[in-house]
Amino acid sequence: MKLGIISDVHSNVVALKKVLSGLKDVEMIIHAGDIVGYNPYPNETIQVFREKNIFSILGNHDRAVITGDTSGFNPFATDAVYWTRNVLSDENLRFLKTLKNREKIKIGNTNIAVIHGSPWDDEYVYENRLSKNFLDEVNAEVLVYGHTHVPCFKKFDKGIIINPGSVGQPRDGNPKACFCILDLDKKTVEIKRTDYDIKAVAQKIMEYKLPDILAYRLPLGE
Repeated sequence: MKLGIISDVHSNVVALKKVLSGLKDVEMIIHAGDIVGYNPYPNETIQVFREKNIFSILGNHDRAVITGDTSGFNPFATDAVYWTRNVLSDENLRFLKTLKNREKIKIGNTNIAVIHGSPWDDEYVYENRLSKNFLDEVNAEVLVYGHTHVPCFKKFDKGIIINPGSVGQPRDGNPKACFCILDLDKKTVEIKRTDYDIKAVAQKIMEYKLPDILAYRLPLGE
């Protein structure tokens, strides 16, 4: 069984649609949080999540949009949160409120935990910090997380930890939208990238008067 693993779409429906075109053969798509934030298409992005029945948890930007609490956010992220709160439809806000901070699902004999940061907090966890303790903490054979916008995966005797990078705002120096395919039967992970119309998204950011830096960083992958 193949699963699509994605994270940090951040209101970039243009990138999301390109990624979904590369996930036509998977049986389920799992998203590790931050549906909204930064980019200019929050309603359109949530609509795709609803139509495609994408399994998702909340990320820190999603929670900020729900609550209005931007503690710890930089000024650009804060501006994007407030802008998103102003334009998001009541229906789509209600959808965000149905999501949980973390989830665990079982597919066949495999327990899959989905979180945004680490098993303990919304902290940034890069590949060099990953250990089997993460799997022990969530009591699962597969752990999916995001938040860093940098893809990685690591195999241990007990299972696999996967960060699929970011669909909507990669930060590993590669501006292409990032996602993963997990083959549960073969226990393999494939990191994939796809081009999308970055210029169109950047132009819309400027048009909607979101912070300029959010447009400038997209083609840099940072």
